[in-house]
Amino acid sequence: MHIRTSGIFIELFREEEEVYVEFTLRGKLTHEDYETFVPFIESAIKDLPPNRLKILIDMKDFEGWSLEAAWDDFKFGLEIREDIEKMAVVGDKKWEELFTKMVGWLISGKAKFFRDKEEARRWLTSTLT
Repeated sequence: MHIRTSGIFIELFREEEEVYVEFTLRGKLTHEDYETFVPFIESAIKDLPPNRLKILIDMKDFEGWSLEAAWDDFKFGLEIREDIEKMAVVGDKKWEELFTKMVGWLISGKAKFFRDKEEARRWLTSTLT
């Protein structure tokens, strides 16, 4: 039997006004995935001043979105775009690198693509840009 997992896996680190979130995207995301994780993230960042959120998105096992989930992702991104200081995207596909560039135009902070997760973490948590 082959069991296939999909969804958004979240690790949240918060210290005073510093918040660092790691999302691991696996499989094909659905609307139900966003119904679960969006309230969690909104609660975690509600008291942050703008431009203080650091996000790492691991897309190495990501296969895409359902149509409704893609819309959910876009709406959520617009809601938090002023909160993002840095976003590191980890992947191994050209479209993921292009996705990172597109996101970089939409958020108030910086977005950067990486092929190595540890390198992405170092960039994300450093005080230098």
